[in-house]
Amino acid sequence: MSFYLSKILWLLLNPYNFFIFVNLIAIFLYIFRLKKISILIFLINFIFLLTISILPIGNFLIHKLEKEYHLASKVYNNLDGILVLGGATSPNLFKEFNQVSVNGSAERLIESVKIIREFNNSKIIFSGGSGVLGRPDLGHADAAKFFYERVGIDTKRIIFENSSRNTYENILFTKKIVNPTKNEKWLLITSASHMKRAILIGEKHNWNFIPYAVDFKTTKKIKFKLSFNFLSNLNSFQQASHEWLGLISYYFMGRTERIF
Repeated sequence: MSFYLSKILWLLLNPYNFFIFVNLIAIFLYIFRLKKISILIFLINFIFLLTISILPIGNFLIHKLEKEYHLASKVYNNLDGILVLGGATSPNLFKEFNQVSVNGSAERLIESVKIIREFNNSKIIFSGGSGVLGRPDLGHADAAKFFYERVGIDTKRIIFENSSRNTYENILFTKKIVNPTKNEKWLLITSASHMKRAILIGEKHNWNFIPYAVDFKTTKKIKFKLSFNFLSNLNSFQQASHEWLGLISYYFMGRTERIF
């Protein structure tokens, strides 16, 4: 139930959708002669849209998530296991064209190749089912397996968990499969901005990971100044909103012990 609720909430709170919904409400009110309220709502919406378009608010929020992991890419010896989180592929395009199809988080797969080859004796699990409503066939695990085969990785070494639909299930389902002991060293590979949420879920379930952050979206130092890269700023704000809303909602749902 929570999976469907999260999809509905993101549909409403996704910044792009939210701005459209608010404008539709303003138009609706204007048609019904509530002109003052309509104009006020429109102006507030416009000012907010303008603010996040000309200021790097999204980058700042992403940087807040990433900076903890700027140095968290060291790999220690004697790893017991490696967990790679899905989300780097485009399963629908993979199915349609039968080709490797990756998205903006491709580094999760690319960097994992080096780690998998280096640690021959470690357990390896790729976790990623379908996050698309009504399409359980569009999982990341199949696309990832195809990718690993293409780059020469022996996929018999990898456990592909293909039932999880979100980050919470990634961690939960994987733990049930590998049943790690308290002293085992597990490396977690995922996007830097996504790492915090995954780490907090692991802590909640007594599974402490060694973070291996990839797919950084911001530089180590950013300046908060006016920028006229409107679309880039909007995209960054959307990505930041998704991660921060995830952190907040997971906390209130009892899936983590803290927000940050």
